[in-house]
Amino acid sequence: MMRAQSLAAVTMVAVLALQPPSSTEPPPSSDPGSSSPAPTSTTTSEPPPVSSTSTTPPPVSSTAPTPPPSADPPPPPPPAPAPVAAGGREWTLTASRLDLGGLNFVGIVDTLLNGQVVKVLKFTASDMKIKDLVQTAEVSPGVKLITAARPGSTSTVSPGRIELFTVQLKGNLDILGIKIPVDYTAAHPPPLNVPFVTFTEVTVRNTDLIGGTLKIPGARISVVSDQAPVARR
Repeated sequence: MMRAQSLAAVTMVAVLALQPPSSTEPPPSSDPGSSSPAPTSTTTSEPPPVSSTSTTPPPVSSTAPTPPPSADPPPPPPPAPAPVAAGGREWTLTASRLDLGGLNFVGIVDTLLNGQVVKVLKFTASDMKIKDLVQTAEVSPGVKLITAARPGSTSTVSPGRIELFTVQLKGNLDILGIKIPVDYTAAHPPPLNVPFVTFTEVTVRNTDLIGGTLKIPGARISVVSDQAPVARR
């Protein structure tokens, strides 16, 4: 009986020795719920980035839009009218000799003559000496006012700046005793500007004389009435 138990025990040991060793780990489960947990997502909870496109309207420029340039620029303004010297009626000066000191020929200017604008010569001088002065002015049609100095006397216009507006200056230009006939008008002004000049047998048609004091020795004033109005040239 003991012998049979011993053989049985040996046989059991041999059978166990021939079997492969069993794993200590539990067999993998086929249950999907028992699988290893999924890896944790790396997505953070931060809000999504704001789009770079802003919905705020662009600031309004304070500068008004510049209108496109016009094809034709506006014409320049007309030039201002030239000043017109005060005038009036024409009067005539005759003398056997006329000396002008501090003389300057300013140029050709506009002046009023009998209500009309005419071109005249403008002179300035510091003094005038007039020998055998006779001034004639028409005060009304056919009526003349004549002012004459004592024969052989010299009238003067001084002191200060004298302005003379002349329609015509006709006579002899005396240069060192040489007499040169001249006839100056706005159409034929003096070619030279000299500080001192002498004329002889001179006739000057003026529209105005400004400045200075006229002194006429032995002045005689008379009014002459013609039968017909004086013809103008």
